Amino acid sequence: MSVRGLLPVVPLLMACIPSAFGQLPKRVEKCLPYPTLAQEIRDMQTSDPVPPRVRVHVIRVEFDSNDGIPADAREELSTELRSHVFERDGDTADLSDLANEIAEVDVRGALQNRGYFTVTATAKLTELQSEGAEISVAATISATPGTQYHIRDIRIESANIGFPLWMSPEVLRELIPLQRGELFNVERIRTGLKNLTQVYAREGYVDMTSGPEFAMDEDHEAIDMVLKIDQQAQYRVGSIEFLGVNTVTREKLMESLPKPGEIFDGTRLDEFFKVNRAILPSDASINDDVNIKRDVKSRTIAILFDFRTCPSHSN
Repeated sequence: MSVRGLLPVVPLLMACIPSAFGQLPKRVEKCLPYPTLAQEIRDMQTSDPVPPRVRVHVIRVEFDSNDGIPADAREELSTELRSHVFERDGDTADLSDLANEIAEVDVRGALQNRGYFTVTATAKLTELQSEGAEISVAATISATPGTQYHIRDIRIESANIGFPLWMSPEVLRELIPLQRGELFNVERIRTGLKNLTQVYAREGYVDMTSGPEFAMDEDHEAIDMVLKIDQQAQYRVGSIEFLGVNTVTREKLMESLPKPGEIFDGTRLDEFFKVNRAILPSDASINDDVNIKRDVKSRTIAILFDFRTCPSHSN
């Protein structure tokens, strides 16, 4: 039996690469005498009153005596749930929705990290006390752990036949912190996928995707995983442009960036803002002041840093 797509990983570059050219930088938007459409949309989104927040405390955890959750796992789950405060919007605070979240994320996630890959779980919350924004509940947990699996084999393959991976599959395999014979652990698999994404981002493969496929051997309580990597194109730096800084500052800022023609390292933008914090505007940020544009044909990246400020007007 093969299962695919059960381990969603937020792409690393979503946090590293800002929006493309064509969108007016927020710093420049502030200088306009009239609001842009983007400003009007943001204002509409923030004009509604913010709903009150409620805090849900799990003060008691009970387990179905007929399920097969190990005693140490019960203790771990109980401690975790009772130490966590769940915050919700007051007008959408539905205990059944929170119960489903606890069952899927907290209970199922914890048991999957113990090798119970096919575990199913349910949770029920009963309100015990409510004082203003503070709600105390009891949680009743039920789960069917199923088989406890060990990892047997992890292979790394190219998703495209005829297009080998730029790095040895054996080397890439070392980025997944899960060894043969260990209990299958979903969190470690996710960590491995993030490691792979970061390594590829450093080498210019900003569009790389990876998809795990699992095969379960019930007789031997083992799981084999094949990780298919679609590495896409490798990008180099095409141009770097600065607006709103003088020549001396520009030269200093360029020292912490790859040069045109070099491989585009998608992880260096965050580091750029940390290293140069002292000479950048105090409110400079990767989200507001950087624009990225891909040229698919030339496989190059154009980077624009826009640190312009509003001009002063004398009376």
